[in-house]
Amino acid sequence: MTFPDSGQTVDEVLCRLRSYVETDTPWHAKKMFIGGSYFGGDDIVDASNQAAGVYQNHNVLYAGRIFPGLVQIEQEIISALLGLFKAPPSGTGNLTGGGTESLLLAVKSALNRAKSIGKKAPFDLIIPEAAHPGFDKAAHLMGAKAIRLASSQVFRADPEQIKASVGPNTVFLAASAPSFPFGVTDRVDELADIAKESDLWLHVDACHGGFVLPFAQQLGYETPTFDLSIDGVTSLSVDLHKLGYANKGASALLLADAKNEQYQRYTFDNWPGGRYSTAGLMGSRSAGGLASAWAMIQILGQSGYREIVSEILTARDQLVRGITQLQGLSVLGNPDAYLVAFTAAKVDIMAVSEGMLARGWVTGHLTRPQAIHLFLDRHNATAIPEYLSDLGETLSEVERGLWAGGRADTVYTR
Repeated sequence: MTFPDSGQTVDEVLCRLRSYVETDTPWHAKKMFIGGSYFGGDDIVDASNQAAGVYQNHNVLYAGRIFPGLVQIEQEIISALLGLFKAPPSGTGNLTGGGTESLLLAVKSALNRAKSIGKKAPFDLIIPEAAHPGFDKAAHLMGAKAIRLASSQVFRADPEQIKASVGPNTVFLAASAPSFPFGVTDRVDELADIAKESDLWLHVDACHGGFVLPFAQQLGYETPTFDLSIDGVTSLSVDLHKLGYANKGASALLLADAKNEQYQRYTFDNWPGGRYSTAGLMGSRSAGGLASAWAMIQILGQSGYREIVSEILTARDQLVRGITQLQGLSVLGNPDAYLVAFTAAKVDIMAVSEGMLARGWVTGHLTRPQAIHLFLDRHNATAIPEYLSDLGETLSEVERGLWAGGRADTVYTR
């Protein structure tokens, strides 16, 4: 479009906006198993939106100067998270605008720490195969080398590969709790031993599992220990705008030791505007997501999160059992949270995906190995029996040659 010469009425503009929304896929639906948004129920969405509106126009950058209430809100969120993830008394943290920013800050901190103790660049980061691309983005932006490891038969980080990859320039090790592709949590305790032995910054990416795994543990599920109680874990990231149900964007970077915050912070004063100091990468940003994160923690409490997690994990277990009972299909690894990937031994899994799409099921894909990727929330969790019924019928049709597969599509494109 061209910049309009004159303005339109609010009603006209909102009408046009709604017309754009009508062309989009709904952000949640019974047959929508692809991520990006997180549905916790209509009442939770409404409450989160209302809370975000209270602080929508406040700029987080100025919180320390003129918004003491906002500072208090952030401190209370961080305190709650440090308790949830069993941080030692020395722990601290900051809120960020999203999981990728949290990962970038963890890498930035690791590189700055390495320089402070006399290590020389270029620095190496060890990234297991299923870890988030945000680590590679950080390496690219900061001039480090990302060493991506090969796949593991159990779809989690392989400690032996990691040990063999540590060299004189290695300063950082990534762990997932769980990984996005497979939903499987790394053995963080074993990685922590490696990190201590080689003096590495060990970061646990719990952006996907942070609001699932602690409550799964409380419910009695066997879940690998992954949190800040493990000696050797340096930092942990968690997204409050995923299954914490806050508005975008709200994430947190937690540190086991507050002394490491100095490596995260950027401070500058060589300009007329005075001292500029931030613990995050972004400058100005709305406080709406932060406010809604605080509100969700207050409204749901641990009991509310346990109830939701119980619903989702019950659906996950039903889904995994149903998939494995269909001949030739297998789930990749042993999912710990709400992410499930499965493939086929004798047919083209992309053909299965095409047949399911024709029945209205929208899912993600993996490319290595090719697989269907499912993302559970409170809406689609109610549709597992229907999904499994359609999956069985589609599998039969693929075996009869009624569907042909295509190339597995990508997930993050913009």
